[in-house]
Order: sequence, then C-alpha cells, then structure tokens
Amino acid sequence: NSVLLLVFKKSKAFQHNMQPRRALIVVDMSVEQVAGIDYQSKILVANCQTLCQDTTHFFDLIIDSRLWLRSPSESSLAWVEPGTAKTLFVADSEGASLIPDLRTFSKNMQFVEKNNYSCFANSKLRSILQEAKMEEVYVCGINTDFCVFLTALDSFQFMFKTYVIEDAVSSVCGEAAHKDGLRNLTKHLGDQALVKTKDCVSSTSQKS
Repeated sequence: NSVLLLVFKKSKAFQHNMQPRRALIVVDMSVEQVAGIDYQSKILVANCQTLCQDTTHFFDLIIDSRLWLRSPSESSLAWVEPGTAKTLFVADSEGASLIPDLRTFSKNMQFVEKNNYSCFANSKLRSILQEAKMEEVYVCGINTDFCVFLTALDSFQFMFKTYVIEDAVSSVCGEAAHKDGLRNLTKHLGDQALVKTKDCVSSTSQKS
C-alpha cells in the first residue's frame, strides 16, 4: 500500500508539473476609468474580484496594469485625449489608483505601469512574463474594444497562448462596442480565445 501511495503522489506531482503556467492581466481597473462604465459594471467588478481572489490557485501570476503617467510626453494618447497626464491617468493620483473593490488583493498582484492602449507598449510586462516562464495569459478589465483587445493581440503576437475572460471585461462605449470587441478578438485569436470566469475558478480548473 505504501508503494502504491508513493506512486500516486509522484503521479500527482507529475500532473502538477505538466500544468501550463498562467498569468492574469487586469487592465485599467482604476477609479476614474471604472467610474465611466455603465454596461455590466457590477458584473465586471464582481468577476474581477473573483479572479483576483484566485481561491483555486489557477494563476501563477496576477498583473495589475493601469494607465500611470507623469507627463503628456510619455504617451501618444495625449494626441487623442487632451486630459492625458493632466487630469486623467496621473501617476499617484486617486483617479489612477486601483478600485477599492480590488485593493484587498493588491498584495498578491504585481503592478505594471501602463502608458498606452496595450499593457505591453513600452512597459516591462513582456519581460516579466517571460522571466516568470508564463505560457498562458488571461485578460480581464477594460475596455473590451481598446486596451483589452490590443493587450490580448500583443500577448498573442509575443507567443503566449491568450484568452480573454468575456464576462470580466466591458467598455466605456457600451454594449455594442463591447460586443464588437469580442467579435474582433475571435476574428484574430479564434473562438477558443473567449472564456468565462467560471472556467478559471471551478474545481476542475484547480491546479493540483
């Protein structure tokens, strides 16, 4: 019996080692940006909370990435949004800080400053994921049709198997823009790229 138990434990350890290393990227869940969300805002926040809590240890790394600018010259977003780094996305401001609903989990999240639509643009994100040997990237947050879309596209291009958690994303532009964003994601990444929060927290998804 002791021999069988040892074999079973080794088998479980092998299965655990075979699990892909997964990262969650939480995009732009800042006070000022979430305040602009009307479409499914409560569902968005609740599902992001569930994902960041990560009770089943589905993720090996959780990234909190928000627009965080000290000067308009740091980002081309200033060309289309005059308030950039003046009244919006200002580093160390309350508006640019993580929403209170997620701050409870901030000690388990690694903050990556964001300065454009994609979390990867001119940031350390790619090197952080590579150094941590991440294989799969899951994206939640806002906006489906802008920052979530471009972050997912960059992740895919950088050779991470990429998923967007469709019930944990939304858009300031409303339902139609959100759905357009999801359609564009499937066009570029395939239908399998869309998953739901339950896929990341169910007991069947739990790591051994």
